[in-house]
Amino acid sequence: MRRGSEEQALVKICLTGDHADEMRPRVDEILCAAGVEGEVIVLDAAGCFDGDPSGIEVVYFSLGVTKYAAAMKSLLPLFDEPQLRWMQGPGAGVDNPIWQPILDRGTRLTNASGIHSEPIAQYIFAYVLHWERNVARHLAQQGARHWEVIRGGDLGAKTLGIVGYGGIGRAAGRVGKAFGMRVLGSRRTPIDDPNLDRFVPPESLHELLAESHYVVLCMPFSDETVGMIGAGELAAMRQDAVLINVARGGVMDEPALIEALRSRAIRGATLDVTSVEPLPPESPLWSLENCVLTPHDAGYSPLGDERLGALFLENLGRFVRDEAMVNEIFTSGLTNR
Repeated sequence: MRRGSEEQALVKICLTGDHADEMRPRVDEILCAAGVEGEVIVLDAAGCFDGDPSGIEVVYFSLGVTKYAAAMKSLLPLFDEPQLRWMQGPGAGVDNPIWQPILDRGTRLTNASGIHSEPIAQYIFAYVLHWERNVARHLAQQGARHWEVIRGGDLGAKTLGIVGYGGIGRAAGRVGKAFGMRVLGSRRTPIDDPNLDRFVPPESLHELLAESHYVVLCMPFSDETVGMIGAGELAAMRQDAVLINVARGGVMDEPALIEALRSRAIRGATLDVTSVEPLPPESPLWSLENCVLTPHDAGYSPLGDERLGALFLENLGRFVRDEAMVNEIFTSGLTNR
């Protein structure tokens, strides 16, 4: 922490979520090891602080706190605390407008990139297998009390194309390789990954789309990726391909996707994200039989707060030692949005 030489090092921290009380001793240990005096305040589920929150400098915005309306009502005013110096966010994306004022006034922000990788990779393959092994058709037959052999596919003969080969992409690539799939990955900078059969630079994205039976979107949402998958990209895909979007709805041209699904230009899609959330009742996506929708919950896991808490504690040690923090964000990546 950067403090004046005559000023005593002291930091005021707010912990939130179901595990806040369990984290307090670890926070004390980290502060003590750094020779920093601290005051730790916990925000409970009822929205009550166990101390005075004025002058808060560090906020741990847990995943769990979002379950409690009263706690969120008490938490959000801390965004405007003039002494706030660092906030640990609960998600990987920072496109929500609540984050931009923090960044604009120079408050440090770290996101949760990496903690959602495993559950999202599991989600991706729940739906890869849903399509590959015709799960919906089997359930329909069961409902109709009809017995007929359905011949599914085999992932060992399929190609997985991952657009956005970061933490989530790498986790999905590892699982794909475990199923014997050929794995293609695209991102802005080259990467060396033993599970990647071929790196595809952004300018060759259409090659990845043309070769992949399953196209997974997990790129960050930024000015560069808004509308990245449009009519041209959908036309480049195989007719038997499935699109899985766990990024943001804004990376897709949604009307173009609806048309591609209606015309069977691609086999189907699984969407955990849409351009407007919640998805309006009048959206055609609801009624397309070759589209599976989930309510932006791919990253949820009972281990989420445990993983986020570990990340926060790691970053707290770095913060008080004036070291670079993991996942620090310097811009939202979105302008005028």
